[in-house]
Amino acid sequence: MKNCARFFCVCLCLIFSSITPLHAQTEAAAERSFSRIDVTGNSRFRDEDVRATADLRPGVPYTRDDIVAAVEALEFTGEFKTVRVFSRGGVLTIEVDDAPEFTGNLSFGLGYDSDIGAFGTVGLRLDDILNGRTFEADLTYSPEVLITKADLSGGSFWPGGRPGGVRAGFSRFDYDDALFDFESATLSPYLGFGNRDDGFAGEVRLTGLWTDITSVDATGSAIIQAEAGDRFVFGPGLSLNWSDAETKSWAAGLQIDVFRGDADFVEASLAFNWDTPFVGPTFIRSRARVGAVTAIGDSSTTVADRRVLGGSSMRGFARGGITPVDFCAGCGAGGADVTTDLGGERYAVLQVDLMLPKFSENLPFTPSVYFDVGSAWDIDTATAPSGVLFDERSWRTSYGLAVTAETPFGDLSASYAVDSDGEFYDDTASFGLSFTSRF
Repeated sequence: MKNCARFFCVCLCLIFSSITPLHAQTEAAAERSFSRIDVTGNSRFRDEDVRATADLRPGVPYTRDDIVAAVEALEFTGEFKTVRVFSRGGVLTIEVDDAPEFTGNLSFGLGYDSDIGAFGTVGLRLDDILNGRTFEADLTYSPEVLITKADLSGGSFWPGGRPGGVRAGFSRFDYDDALFDFESATLSPYLGFGNRDDGFAGEVRLTGLWTDITSVDATGSAIIQAEAGDRFVFGPGLSLNWSDAETKSWAAGLQIDVFRGDADFVEASLAFNWDTPFVGPTFIRSRARVGAVTAIGDSSTTVADRRVLGGSSMRGFARGGITPVDFCAGCGAGGADVTTDLGGERYAVLQVDLMLPKFSENLPFTPSVYFDVGSAWDIDTATAPSGVLFDERSWRTSYGLAVTAETPFGDLSASYAVDSDGEFYDDTASFGLSFTSRF
């Protein structure tokens, strides 16, 4: 049962395999049928599966081209180092040499995060499948969030030995404190170039993106009401990454994607991380991010495209706590005020940590003092807000204490904001925690 399922999955992935011609020893002549078809050298699959993949059956007349096609079909699976087909009398023999069985691991995890609450994770990695390719998949689930990601990649993924792969993902967000729900799905084949070990790498890709904004609360902003519904866009993208190959003290990344379809827009971001020695054993760790989402022509962005800050991306503020909002006084039940998060078309954030020495080498904790500054702003929409639209660029700041640790029980990241300075409509959070334990 296990080998059948494995072989079936391999066959489904044939479209991602490159053609590597091998020599097939066949009898070149007119059509010829065989009374028996034997399989030798096969140790990991049923002989019936090998014959079915080759599409060879006793009593059926075949030409030389048919036999060559059968050899290629077996080669494409990546499960055999060599394939030979030859005949003796009325017996046709398929001789294969098994490729090494792939290796991998399956992991599970439980954790807690201030943004999504308690969650569970599942991770799968398979190495050396389909001619040396790697398959990775992750799933994160909580009552409010579902995120799945998969990546099939390899150094010789595409024909001609070119590196790359195919990514796919699905996300669903159903936050209790949000006035709408959101789903998205992506599929992105990509071609890689460069080498991270040498300090420069990148990729070009073509991404299909489907989004769906649903369950918009009746009291939510008119802007979100107008943006509700599903949408499909696709287009090319480019990523470039630089780093200090020797010291690993800094890294930078540029990402640009152009989408066309139900809407037309460009998304771009620039990230820069660096470590700087400070005094004695201390050092400063900095992370900067800037980005923009810009509509093309008569199109407009939606909350699915725009960005928010908060949680780990801006400590001292809750998930999505920094964002343009539509503030409608007295629009809620019983005359309550309603604040609808809209996301911004521009964002920028700088996070700086003064990393302090450990109190003891026996302790896995690394404490730090942090300072964050950032903002998300700007919305270009033709829809009038329900109340007052606040989308100006206003820099928020916070500072406090943080701890990171790799413990025998899992990975821990915690922060405590001594002070957070923002707008009246921002959602602050003094304490942030993320802990994941895998087993």
